[in-house]
Amino acid sequence: MTTCSLLAYSDKVKGRIIFKQDTLNVTFNISPKWISGELSFERLQQKIKYIDANGKKKVLLPDQAREIQFEFGAEKVRMISVPNTLGLGNVFASSKNIFLRIIVDGRLKLFNYYFTQRSSGFYSSPGMTTGGFTYSVEKFILQNEKGELKRPSEITFRKDMAKYFSDCPDLVEKIESKDFRKNDMEFIVKYYNSNCR
Repeated sequence: MTTCSLLAYSDKVKGRIIFKQDTLNVTFNISPKWISGELSFERLQQKIKYIDANGKKKVLLPDQAREIQFEFGAEKVRMISVPNTLGLGNVFASSKNIFLRIIVDGRLKLFNYYFTQRSSGFYSSPGMTTGGFTYSVEKFILQNEKGELKRPSEITFRKDMAKYFSDCPDLVEKIESKDFRKNDMEFIVKYYNSNCR
């Protein structure tokens, strides 16, 4: 998993919007986070601003397209519009879909979902509480051939994934024997796509 840094790059990048019927070449405005200069995938999951060929500024919501693509440094970023059946992101979002960054494509897809976690404050001395802090988190999301999304359980990972991959005994064995662990999701999905039917 990598985080794109915008420190050396412009916040405007050439890219493509893929619709059901056609593809549009545009310039995306991928405003970086103010302090870190990193690309905010969390914001891009909900909407993305772009400039069309006529120079008109527009906003694209996940319900309006199938995919967005742009290159950032040496990375090719693809974000796919999927039905937000897991209630990810902003509960007040107007779209029924969400853009998720695809990590592994194939029969079984693996996405990264980004969100901000907030820590609670704690007592530092009698009568005084220090404030908490926020930090970015990435979690894996699976999508099967039927389009159903699945967020792997972290607490009961082996049991959860053994059940999910019950159609592939070889993979289940590797998960249960700890050959594949929860940090190996990319390898797990690639193994499934290559070896399981």
